[in-house]
Amino acid sequence: MVRLVFAVFVLQLLSSAAAIFFLRTQMLDVVRADRVRQVIDVRDDMLAAYYDGGRGELAEFIAGRRGSAADPTVFIALTGKDFAPVLSNLARAPRLAVSARPVQVMVHRGRQSPDIEGMAIAGSLPGGETLVVGVMNATDGRFNLAFATAAGLTIAVAVLLAMASALVLGVVISRRTHEIAEAASQLASGNFGARLDEGETGDGFDHLRLQMNRMAERIDQLVSQLSSVSGSLAHDLRSPVTRLSAAIDTALARVDDPAAIEALQAARADADGLRAMLETALEIGRLEGGAVQDRRAPLDLSTVAEDLIDLYEPLAEQSGVLLEAHLEAVTVTADRELLSRALANLIDNALKYGGRRVMVTTRAAPGGGEIVVADDGPGIAPEDRERAVERYVRLDNARTLPGGGLGLAMVAAVARLHGGALVLSGENGLIATLRIPR
Repeated sequence: MVRLVFAVFVLQLLSSAAAIFFLRTQMLDVVRADRVRQVIDVRDDMLAAYYDGGRGELAEFIAGRRGSAADPTVFIALTGKDFAPVLSNLARAPRLAVSARPVQVMVHRGRQSPDIEGMAIAGSLPGGETLVVGVMNATDGRFNLAFATAAGLTIAVAVLLAMASALVLGVVISRRTHEIAEAASQLASGNFGARLDEGETGDGFDHLRLQMNRMAERIDQLVSQLSSVSGSLAHDLRSPVTRLSAAIDTALARVDDPAAIEALQAARADADGLRAMLETALEIGRLEGGAVQDRRAPLDLSTVAEDLIDLYEPLAEQSGVLLEAHLEAVTVTADRELLSRALANLIDNALKYGGRRVMVTTRAAPGGGEIVVADDGPGIAPEDRERAVERYVRLDNARTLPGGGLGLAMVAAVARLHGGALVLSGENGLIATLRIPR
């Protein structure tokens, strides 16, 4: 936005400068044309005097011009064949070739005065003499000074107007883009009913609003369809898995062979794992599609973490892992159930794949709070961290343990639903930071 405002300001300033330059050029052309006309008029008057009364009449004309202060910038000279001035109101007449149009010359006004630029024309007389008529550019200095003053004031006003118009344009564009960005943010957070007020100006912003509303409407329809399909799919897939578990339980009750019992128990564990994986996958789909009920309310992160630590502490002791906590009271607006499931996944991963020590921390952060689960295990390589939060991704060090590769994906989906993020870091072990805005 700053670049756009600056570009508009520079464009308006350059346009004003170009207009001033064009105006100056036009004015100089007018002044030059006026001087040419003045020189030619004086020459024609002198030639008329010469042809009417001869050299005597011409001498009287030159003497009259020399004694008049009405137009001191006009100079006249009648020179001989060697360009020596015979009659002139100059100390030294310029040496000019006979021409039909005036040319630029340097006029010598005397020893006490510097030479000055001028414009003159030369014509030959029947007696072999040369008549030189010209005008000095004595007014150019005053003209340039006056024009520079006017141009300076004009540029100053143009700068102020350019700044004002650029700022107004920036404010208008910023306000409209912020409206669109706010609607996009609501869509991203799962509020698919967000819409923009459609304007009536017919400009590009109105067209963008219209397309945004159409996109939101389409997303809303797709999410509704996803919710319906997800519910049907969950019901259709849960039923066979449930029947499979029931059949395994029935078989377990009827057999006495230890090997068969062991095999059936393994099958039952796999069925339970399949059902859990299915439920988690469907839950992630609902989270990412926004097809979940909004149950967010103010809650203390430390109480959520404390409940989960109490739940996992016996398992940690059984596994020989030291589960520690450093809890700071931080209030955020979140779904307690979803947040508890996300934290449970992080603690469960740390107990499975971490080392001998797990630390759970809650703390305040800019704009919200953080839940940090750190372990001293092998961790995740930096190049694998982005891939680790994708669905069904299992890294090499996790392939020997049960799981479906959905734990971190589910945590990331919960974070995004709340407008937060899951950040993986750490060099000696893994540090999983779940950021939740206020």
